[in-house]
Amino acid sequence: MASYGCEAVDGGRYRLSFTVGGLLAEQGRTVAGLMVGDTAVAAAVDTLPSADRDDDAFAPAELLESVRRYAVAENVLQIRTHAARVRIVNEVVKRLSALTMGELRCIADADTLQPDRRALMWVAMCRYYALVGEFAQEVLREHFLIGTTTITYGDYEHFMLGKAMWHPEIDDLSTSTSAKLRSNVFKAMAEAGVVNRTDDTIVPSLLGREVTGILMGRPESFGFFPMREPILA
Repeated sequence: MASYGCEAVDGGRYRLSFTVGGLLAEQGRTVAGLMVGDTAVAAAVDTLPSADRDDDAFAPAELLESVRRYAVAENVLQIRTHAARVRIVNEVVKRLSALTMGELRCIADADTLQPDRRALMWVAMCRYYALVGEFAQEVLREHFLIGTTTITYGDYEHFMLGKAMWHPEIDDLSTSTSAKLRSNVFKAMAEAGVVNRTDDTIVPSLLGREVTGILMGRPESFGFFPMREPILA
């Protein structure tokens, strides 16, 4: 069974598999719909959350596995090759495992604005991959707070060098894998709307009222965004 849920490093090894897909926002919307009991697929999924499941609860591993198997078998993401289908579905399910049922419902809701959906998918990536979350907090947000207007590959490399002092798994990465990780983080930041990739400028976040309210349950998540404090739009 895959490793699910928010990553807590605590002196251990970082998860370093964020090499593909960028933010995966649209894929996340589709798969989140399965997790919260989308009526179009509810009958085909073995284990679904009840309608009154606590919004603060995380999806159980059994549900995640059931949805993962269904999404691959039915090709819900419409990916041509089986290998690519498995890889992308696995990645999406892993990231969504770091979100609460309330956050999943928001992503799946057709009425949710695209910027809000992307913001939650950025939270998912930052929670599931602690290294990405720490980069967001220690570099992206810190740059914003001190008035540095850009974030570059050089900033990322400096951050990774610092982390490698305590995490040999980073030093063990091949050059090509390191480049893929870096590229995917910057792609995800651009898709999340926190960085403008044409000139590497940081885009201050103004989260929507619904997303802000949801994230108030875990206020540390606001640290993943270039913002001073939660603002209700």
